[in-house]
Amino acid sequence: LVHREAITHSQLIHPNILPFLGIYHQTAESPPITILPLMERGSLQDTLNGSSIDTDTFSRIVSPISHHYCQLTLRTYHWNTQLIGITSGVVYLHSRSPSIVHGDLHPGNILLDLAGNPYLCDFGLSRIRHEITRTRTMIQEAGRLRFLAPELSGGWSKRFRTSPASDIFSLAMTFYNAWGGRLPFHEVRNDIKVAGKYRKGLRPDHPSDAVALAQTSKQPLWELLQEMWAQEPSSRP
Repeated sequence: LVHREAITHSQLIHPNILPFLGIYHQTAESPPITILPLMERGSLQDTLNGSSIDTDTFSRIVSPISHHYCQLTLRTYHWNTQLIGITSGVVYLHSRSPSIVHGDLHPGNILLDLAGNPYLCDFGLSRIRHEITRTRTMIQEAGRLRFLAPELSGGWSKRFRTSPASDIFSLAMTFYNAWGGRLPFHEVRNDIKVAGKYRKGLRPDHPSDAVALAQTSKQPLWELLQEMWAQEPSSRP
């Protein structure tokens, strides 16, 4: 399975897909280790948690200008760049023949280089679309229920099939998280309860801004998110 994933990954060449460098076997019996580039800024989740900020470097850059103003400006620049890059990477996967579904999109699986450019990574749950079937148990173990489409988190024994539409739902929740700086339904501590809300058609409220979006951009973006997380997969863009 790892080798099949590696072959698929090695064929993906895109500015926003983490490059595949190879596989390493320490011994003949040891499991293979995938070799990937080091992304110095960690993941988008690290940035949202505030754990990837080099404060000394940041201070040197912004010292001549208001710290607060520059922080908002840089966040907005990086956020716009990241949104475009992440979307471009997903479109590339879905446009392959046969299409590739990532299957595990969330901020922790989006890595950032020093310039803040995003790279999709961790295709551990991604598969060629016509091959995948899994159970809810495996998805719950992956711990990504807040970003998982409602059609994938049904009954314990219900079989499901990921699709480009399920990736689009995950993409919407990822953008929501980045926009507001908080998890979807952050006030609910239990991930399973959040998944239950999704299955009932409930969605998080309009986020408070964590990035300084132009006023003219907020409503169109909010309307786009509502299309992307539509309950019916066929209704998603």
